[in-house]
Amino acid sequence: MVGMSESLPSLDSLVGDIGENASLAMVLPLLPQSSAAVLGPGDDAAHVRFPDSGVLISADMMVEGPDFRFEWSSPKDVGFKAIASNAADIAAMGGVVIGFEIAVAVPAHTPLRMLVGLAEGFAQGIETLTPGAGVFGGDLSRSEVFTLAVTVLGTMEGRTPVTRSGARAGDVVCVAGELGLSHQGLRKLQAAGDDEMLIAGLVMSDRAVGHHLRPVPPLHLGPAAQRAGASAMMDISDGLVLDASRLAHASGVSIELDAAAGLDEDALAGGEDHGLLATFPPDAAIPEGFRLIGRVGPGEPGVFLAGQQLNPHAGGWDPFLNRAQ
Repeated sequence: MVGMSESLPSLDSLVGDIGENASLAMVLPLLPQSSAAVLGPGDDAAHVRFPDSGVLISADMMVEGPDFRFEWSSPKDVGFKAIASNAADIAAMGGVVIGFEIAVAVPAHTPLRMLVGLAEGFAQGIETLTPGAGVFGGDLSRSEVFTLAVTVLGTMEGRTPVTRSGARAGDVVCVAGELGLSHQGLRKLQAAGDDEMLIAGLVMSDRAVGHHLRPVPPLHLGPAAQRAGASAMMDISDGLVLDASRLAHASGVSIELDAAAGLDEDALAGGEDHGLLATFPPDAAIPEGFRLIGRVGPGEPGVFLAGQQLNPHAGGWDPFLNRAQ
């Protein structure tokens, strides 16, 4: 009789050789289960019990090339970052993550160990950033390019979501988390070119590079901002000016950034920090962890610094306009 350990495929096996079922048999046990799941992976759909009647849902894709490179990122890094970027969207509404649906498509020549590493990254991200959440299910398919599609579900726990459209003239503008650090890390990796030893050294020891590969958003400050009366909020994923411009247009207001806030080019134009941009009424008690960077005014929607309107497309991240990383 063949033992269980002897029947499992080697991590060096290619996904195209062992197939979907054998690959998933190695991956699914690595993924945490959500406490909200009545029935998790294994059926045609998950059965989830929500703690209130409102559900937050968001989705994001990560594609090898435009969104990550395996020359820089390990599969664990990619899995962790996928959890962080999706969880930040729930926090930006003031909500709490309860679980993820994850679909992965890979080339047939992908080693199984890459899928296992990816699953370990998902698990590490959930344990670190959204403890108590889990993976409800997903899909594994074949593609010419390594691709992740993640859907995240969250709850407001009976509270009202914070949207982008609630900012009003007189509000203060605040941010939480890092600004520009991810872009600093990206520039260092790009400058390293094909120097594998230099890249390895940066990955091991450089804080900005570490933040770019594995961002740790201040997720707890989303619900804190909602409870403090935030009038508008969003995740800073594509750069401060680009995302603040989106909030300004959604709210029909102008945003004047404080020249004394120390906002350099990386902070203004760099993306993928996944911090939080929020506006608060002037008399609100701003939660610790947020810092003031400007004020909301009337007039033409847009973002201004020292009286000059900033071009939202002069920096930030657009997958169709930016070069691949």
